[in-house]
Amino acid sequence: MTKRTAAHIKAQRAGRERDLNTCQKCGSRKQVEGHHIIDLQFTGAAIVDNIISLCHICHTEVHKGEISLYKF
Repeated sequence: MTKRTAAHIKAQRAGRERDLNTCQKCGSRKQVEGHHIIDLQFTGAAIVDNIISLCHICHTEVHKGEISLYKF
């Protein structure tokens, strides 16, 4: 995993604040984390528009490939 810069951490915080610290998948307000939609290692930008707020459980499921954030 690529090391997150201060800009990425700031964007994650701003995304959580924008989303009112609410998981955008299940609506939980427990252990909400900022997730990069396009990951840093794949040229994901350190901007709030590249962040989605997810609770720890949903965040883990995204990384395991059990749920997808993309809709077509």
